Amino acid sequence: MLSDRHYMRDPSRRLFRPRASVIKRLIILNVAVFLFSYLGGGKAIELLGLSSGTLARFEVWRLATYMFAHGGLGHLFFNMWGLYFFGTPVEQRLGPQRFLRLYLLSGLVGAGLWLWANWSHKHFLLIGASGGVFGVMMAAAMSFPNMQILLLFPPIPMKLRTMVLVYAIIEVLQAWQGSKSGIAHLAHLGGLLGAFFYMKHLGFPSPYQWFRSTWARQRSAWTRRNLRVVTPEPPEPDDPYVTGLPRDLEAETDRILDKIGTHGIQSLTSEERRVLEIARERLRQRGGR
Repeated sequence: MLSDRHYMRDPSRRLFRPRASVIKRLIILNVAVFLFSYLGGGKAIELLGLSSGTLARFEVWRLATYMFAHGGLGHLFFNMWGLYFFGTPVEQRLGPQRFLRLYLLSGLVGAGLWLWANWSHKHFLLIGASGGVFGVMMAAAMSFPNMQILLLFPPIPMKLRTMVLVYAIIEVLQAWQGSKSGIAHLAHLGGLLGAFFYMKHLGFPSPYQWFRSTWARQRSAWTRRNLRVVTPEPPEPDDPYVTGLPRDLEAETDRILDKIGTHGIQSLTSEERRVLEIARERLRQRGGR
């Protein structure tokens, strides 16, 4: 009988119980810490927040605990909303354990980048789950790059990969300008970078391959604009300088320029460099006539 099987006698029914959501537990823990901090008059922030001064005292646990302390209700709400909204499909894709590694790694890389820039400021305190949440956003963009979402302000539809790229650019600009708003933009940027490399480690492709190919084509176009080759006149039979050249010099030169645009000039062979030098000399001679 099926009821006689040992896994059916187990009250927990482990084989049939769905995996518990890490996101739900993270949200509960963040809310609990916030309530504890509110009731304790902000003492939790002092105990859990991260700074170069606390790390110099070897309080290394703060590298993790800072992610669960928030400075206000709005800070907590938007972080938890982002964690739930972007994290739910990512957790379903990766599974709870890998999702938790992604979240914590993003927060750690964010903390490291922020500490690197603020090491001399011993009393600057880093708190909040933003580094981990930005990492979850990057993971969502790499898992579902073409997913259409609607921004809240302004209500503009765009692909998920585009939205994350826009956020990354904003974070870089604000970190470069040294924003005084109290927002740890470098921690956000570190979260994006940490998640990107972790997802690459798991085998997910970059959602921005189109940017690399577009840049290669543009670089090839710039090279062509600076070196335009015309069909040369037939060389003299006794000219040793052109001995061994391909019959269609213009086509060969175009191929070499394409190779430079895709792989860089360091990829050329000695023979290809010779062909390019001869084509450049021919162009110079024609221009001097």
